[in-house]
Amino acid sequence: MTASKIVAAAASSGGGSTLDVDDVFRTFLYTGTGADQTITNNIDLSGEGGLVWVKSRTSTHAHYLFDTERGFTSGAGNFISTNTVNGDANTGNFGVSSFNSDGFALHDGWSGANQSGADFASWTFRKAEKFFDIVTWSGNGSNRDISHNLGSEPGMIWIKKRSGSGDWVVYHKFMNGGTNANQYYLQLNEANAQIGDGSTFNNTSPTPTVFTIGTHNDVNQSGETYVAYLFADNTNDGEFGPDSDQNIIKCGSYDADGTTDGSNEITLGFEPQFIFLKRYDSGGYYSQIIDNARGMVSGGNDSLIWSNVSGAEVTSINSVDVTATGFSVNDSGNSNLNNSNWIYMAIRRGPLAAPTDATKVFSMDTQGSSAPYF
Repeated sequence: MTASKIVAAAASSGGGSTLDVDDVFRTFLYTGTGADQTITNNIDLSGEGGLVWVKSRTSTHAHYLFDTERGFTSGAGNFISTNTVNGDANTGNFGVSSFNSDGFALHDGWSGANQSGADFASWTFRKAEKFFDIVTWSGNGSNRDISHNLGSEPGMIWIKKRSGSGDWVVYHKFMNGGTNANQYYLQLNEANAQIGDGSTFNNTSPTPTVFTIGTHNDVNQSGETYVAYLFADNTNDGEFGPDSDQNIIKCGSYDADGTTDGSNEITLGFEPQFIFLKRYDSGGYYSQIIDNARGMVSGGNDSLIWSNVSGAEVTSINSVDVTATGFSVNDSGNSNLNNSNWIYMAIRRGPLAAPTDATKVFSMDTQGSSAPYF
């Protein structure tokens, strides 16, 4: 059985008439084929819209983000990268070639997303209220509100200029420890500290229907085009699961204390499957992406990908340990460096509903033939 089939079988869920975690988010691991390849992760992108984020695990390649709002040029998806300042780019007949009702498709053997024999990670975020949204606009150089459909106050927003060079601008509601967070921003493509600048968000916090941008060239330069990815922060307003009352995404912050025994625990109210971490009080620290498909090992080293560099996966750091209600931070030289301050975004492990079909959570296959063992 292929690695991609194993991941898909383990992550699929059944039961429930409302949205489950697995309906809106999926980490999917696959091996490049060098030929057209369909990735079936059971996320409806063609009907609902969303983001596909691809990163090579074994090679030095940029992060490639494709979304349904920026669309396609010359048969392949327009991409942007979290580790560069570049605007929209396109690979011609390579990269994501379609957004499907059950995943996405890849063109040919582009080394950044489908190189034969190479291992890749993909993270798919489907647009859904109280979880994730995508917005695009043209800059006008004046303070303004941008409408969105998140249906709740965003916990984090990533903004990127599409039409030219510019840093990624990150809003997080717990920047600066949650005090006047709208007066600060981070740069996703850099390893620097938070920057105090009211011209990014006009010193205004987002609401369940709009977020405010100022005059900064990286968010609203006249004549330029932009895209924003909005992540919710469920507190007690989640609408997921069989009873439409569960939270699946949480944004927050924590103060690191230098311990390595798991005692610095962050409470989410659920077990996470995906964690994004970034230090905000000082520079020199990469933002981390950790998920349970690649390895979020309690008591051992995790498989980390840094969102602001093109390097391959790192497997030599015990950054976090997962608990039934959250996670602890353990790396006294990084994620739990004494007296450092961090923001995070975490997504719940699914499914929320009890499976109604055993094949949705367990699958076996055989490959090749051999003599029996006795």
